[in-house]
Amino acid sequence: MNAIPYAQAATVAQADPRPPGFWSRFAWFAPAVVVLLAVTLYPTAVVLWLSVHRTRLYEVIEGVGLANYASVITSPAFIELSINSLLYVFGALALVLPLGLAGALALQNLARGAALVRTLLLLPWTLSMGVVGCFWLWLLNPSYGPISFLLRSLGLEPGLMLGDPSLALVLVIAVTAWWSFPYVMVMMSASLQSIPAELYEAIEIDGGGLRARLRHAVWPHIAPTLGSTALTLGILYLTLITMILVLTGGGPLGSTATWSFEVFSSAFRSVDLSPSSVISVVVLLVNLFLGYLYSRLTGRVSG
Repeated sequence: MNAIPYAQAATVAQADPRPPGFWSRFAWFAPAVVVLLAVTLYPTAVVLWLSVHRTRLYEVIEGVGLANYASVITSPAFIELSINSLLYVFGALALVLPLGLAGALALQNLARGAALVRTLLLLPWTLSMGVVGCFWLWLLNPSYGPISFLLRSLGLEPGLMLGDPSLALVLVIAVTAWWSFPYVMVMMSASLQSIPAELYEAIEIDGGGLRARLRHAVWPHIAPTLGSTALTLGILYLTLITMILVLTGGGPLGSTATWSFEVFSSAFRSVDLSPSSVISVVVLLVNLFLGYLYSRLTGRVSG
């Protein structure tokens, strides 16, 4: 009597190649998939749709194909935004990477008080970008800021500083580097601690000094981490809005406006959203390329 149910169960098991608990395991990932579709894929699809149409706010007027891309990418305003964005990203990286590496090397060679110094150096990264922007907005105030007071006491005229079109982007880059260099320092410190002590001893036995240690021990170990950290911060800087919004609001005269800031600001002041959608697609493509480089780099390191 019991042979038939057992035979039926065996037949069902052979017919269904999926392992037991297949749907229950899928259910664990279902909430994450729903959130991903809701906050990432759906808005991306909407932006792609708006970028090939002429719109009145979110109302689609007519399809124009790639004409929006041609008009936006060839415009002088987009070229200026591109220059500002590249200067901002590479300028901040040029400051933050050496500062973070120098901080990590200093902490590694610091015998006493390393914990206190590490805590103080990590303080900027623990603050929100809004707080950092307000703090530096006060420091750089041309009327009553401490930096302007110090410059005047030295016989120098501070000028408008953040209100100077030729200086504003440089100051925004410096503030961004001050805020984010602790992240590089932490990553470099972790990489430096992974270097075997035997490697330092071997270099010392061979008569190598500080230069040999940096060249043959430190640099080969930290180079992959430094590259992945630079890519991570590059993606962050390309999408950063709050710091620029608080410090300069994209001014003066658009000298600190970047791709992402223009997308943010034009979404509130423009009737036709297609130009900002085109710039959003450009930022997406650049970030996807940087993400691809990051995955290749981290995969090569782990491999």
